[in-house]
Order: sequence, then C-alpha cells, then structure tokens
Amino acid sequence: MFVDLEGIRRWFDGYVGGFDLGDPMIEMKRVHSIDVWRVGGRLVEAMSWPRPEAEVGSAACLLHDVGRFTQYRDFGTYYDRASVDHGERGYDVLSTEFPSALADAEAMEAVLQAVRHHNKKDLPSPDSLPPAVLPFCRLVRDADKLDIFALTRRRMDAGTLDAMLPGHAARAEVTPALLDEIEACGSGSYRNAHTLLDFLLIQLTWIEDLNFAPSRRMLYESGILERIRGSFVHCGERTLKVVDGLLASER
Repeated sequence: MFVDLEGIRRWFDGYVGGFDLGDPMIEMKRVHSIDVWRVGGRLVEAMSWPRPEAEVGSAACLLHDVGRFTQYRDFGTYYDRASVDHGERGYDVLSTEFPSALADAEAMEAVLQAVRHHNKKDLPSPDSLPPAVLPFCRLVRDADKLDIFALTRRRMDAGTLDAMLPGHAARAEVTPALLDEIEACGSGSYRNAHTLLDFLLIQLTWIEDLNFAPSRRMLYESGILERIRGSFVHCGERTLKVVDGLLASER
C-alpha cells in the first residue's frame, strides 16, 4: 500500500487552484479539506497506524471533499439534495483526474471508497465493502465530523453560525418531524432539518456514529458538546430529553 503524500498535496493544491478561491464558499471547503487532513493525522498517530496506512488515511482525509468544488461551480450550492451527491462526485473526479502514479491500486481503492462513502448517513454493511478499506472509510468519517464540530464552535463563538448554514432558518425551535425521527431511530436526516437547532441536533447524533476511541476523546475535550447543549436550554422538555439522551452516549 503506497501513496505519494507530498505529491497528492501538490495535486490537491493545483486542482483546487483551478477554482475561484476568492469566493469565500470555495475557500471554506479548501480550508476544511486541509483541516480534516490534520485531524486525520492526529487520529492515525493516536491509534499508532503503520506509516503506509497512516499516509493513505491522510490522503483520503485531504481528498474527501474534492467533489465539492465542481458541485459548487456547477450548481451554486453545497446542498446535495438540490444538486449532486458530493461523495459520488468526488469519486468520479478522482477516477478521471487523479494521477495514477501518486498511489498504487490498493491505496487508490481505499481512497476512492472513503471519499465515496464519507457523507452517507451510514456505511454499507461490511459484506458490501472490502474489509481492507473499512478503516479508511471510518477514519475519514470521524475526521470530517470532528472538524465540522470545531467549525461549528468557531462559528458559534463569532455569532456567524447562520452564515455557515444559509438554508437553515434561525428560529429557536426544533422541527417536530426531526424529533420524531431521532426518537424512533437515534439519528436524523437532513430532509427533516430546517432550522439551526435542527442542524445542531443532528450533530449530536454523530456522537454515537464515531468509530474510534480517540475521536470520542477529542470531541469530549473540545468542549463543543456543552456549548451545543446550551443552545437548547430554552426548548421544551421533550427536546431537552432527546438532547440529554444523545449526550449520554458520549460518556
């Protein structure tokens, strides 16, 4: 298993440089990609992954959102349901544009599947993916979620969370259909998310979806869970019960 990690970083910079980096929405995704790469690096170090696997995992983290750039160029939005599945778009971009010399076949398959599945509500069953690629899929999903939590905290501190989520109304309420869904199955889908609190509630469902112990530790130590919980203090008893139930899963 081999990747040329420095070469991949150069390819990524060149690829993204072909888009309008003066557009803050494009720049946001460039920065997010690099931040997820760094989070992934912390995770593989904490788990003592061997160097070849660690470098493949880092490459997958850096490239996980490569489909976002043409998505925004072509559709003017990052909402998959109004455009394309950005995981599938990223798979297509890498399949057609990524230089084969930068990764061997085994590593490339791991990166492709991690990119394709990072944004799905759930990973396919273990029988549906080669066992060798599952750790990389899980790593990218964890690193992506952790960076979104960190970005959420920065936006909350700056009072700009609404700018991060322009499609979500800034109402201090949770959509009842989302509460119904989370109470029924423990997770929520974006089709039922319409407010900023809906987005924060869905984030709390991610706690149970984290795959690795270091991911949970990093999330707990960040302090973002307490900050999100504070956003719901004026909601009704039913919402708070759901929130506290989700938070209990990280202990």
